[in-house]
Amino acid sequence: MYQYASTPQEDMNKRSWYLISLFNLAIVALLGSSLRSKILFSVPWIVHKNFINAHSHFAFGGWITLSFLALFTYSILPENKRTRPWYQQMLWGIEISSLGMLFSFPFQGYGGISIFFSTTFIFFTYGYAWRFMKDIYKAGAWEPAILLSVSALAYLVISSAGPFTLAYILASKSSNAILYKDAVYFYLHFQYNGFFTLAVFALLACRLPESLKTNIDVSRFAKVLALAIIPSFFLTLLWHSGNVIVRSLAIAGVILLITCLFYFMKVVKLKPAFYSFRNPLARILCRLVFISFAIKSMLQIGTIVSELGNAVFGLRPVIIGFLHLVFLGLASFYVLSEYTERGVFHLKKPLAGFAWVGFILSVIAQETVLLIQGAGLLQGRSSPVFNWILWIISILLFLFALLMTISASRSNPFFYPKRNSRLGINL
Repeated sequence: MYQYASTPQEDMNKRSWYLISLFNLAIVALLGSSLRSKILFSVPWIVHKNFINAHSHFAFGGWITLSFLALFTYSILPENKRTRPWYQQMLWGIEISSLGMLFSFPFQGYGGISIFFSTTFIFFTYGYAWRFMKDIYKAGAWEPAILLSVSALAYLVISSAGPFTLAYILASKSSNAILYKDAVYFYLHFQYNGFFTLAVFALLACRLPESLKTNIDVSRFAKVLALAIIPSFFLTLLWHSGNVIVRSLAIAGVILLITCLFYFMKVVKLKPAFYSFRNPLARILCRLVFISFAIKSMLQIGTIVSELGNAVFGLRPVIIGFLHLVFLGLASFYVLSEYTERGVFHLKKPLAGFAWVGFILSVIAQETVLLIQGAGLLQGRSSPVFNWILWIISILLFLFALLMTISASRSNPFFYPKRNSRLGINL
């Protein structure tokens, strides 16, 4: 969107955040393989519930949120705003608070230290969103990328009502299981379908050529996508509520989702719109992102059918499959496509190419196994072999994520911008 010659300090900051977030991804994968190991083996020092909290909080904070906000800073903000020290302070606050959650949740679960860091994380995202929206408002150009990025941050802020509700439930020692689940679904919906999804398309919209920034189909897709988030939340309440208002809002959400898919297909046909990645491997990831978005949207629409909705929200493997589809297939694949396009990975080097391809294939394999497992459970069938396969895949995901981090750190001397300038890397 904004093209200009960046300073050495800005280049150093960008490369540092890209590398830090990749290292965090490797930690997320390690926690995931630990949880899979706990299912199969006796590992007394792993408290399953505590590790799940550490895994999810660090995945959201240290990987996805940090990556998206770093990309927002260096892709969407005007050039005279992105150098503000405030953004670096907020990103460091997000990273430190994420690390605090990583090292506290496994040992105490929801305790004083973990609650402190999870709360500070939320406030740092508030601080980033406030300054970003203020700077964007002053810029005055309300094109699709701006609309989607501001909406994404608004839903990120709104999602925090979920954790605060959970804190109230825990503090009051309430036994209201339905309110507890609704608070969890509220948070997940506005993170996955709100912040994650809109952030992906905001960054994609940044790559639009000037001729398409005012395209009517692109504009309508952006507006409908942003509007669909609130009414589609009520789809997550249908499993326990027969309220006419709730169902009416859920139906409105489905109509908007169908409309969104309609415009999405029209926009995809405009190949310059979202196929603007020059790196062919980044284009592959972009296509996988599109497929993940289409599947996600159709699954959401399908939950309006009571039998399917009840099964989806009642079967853990199905829920995990959906969450991983969005987290890995949509959000993570898009971040990796941006990193690939920006030269973070030198894919001609054997280690980088091997790790990159291995990670992608492992994600696809995991989603395929979860899909088969979930379909079997819907029909009343199950097999312990799935847990063994998923355990092996989780180990591969960690190894490939670690190799990607090592490859990126070797290919790019991130903390030495003068040396990097000789490489001619487009960052």
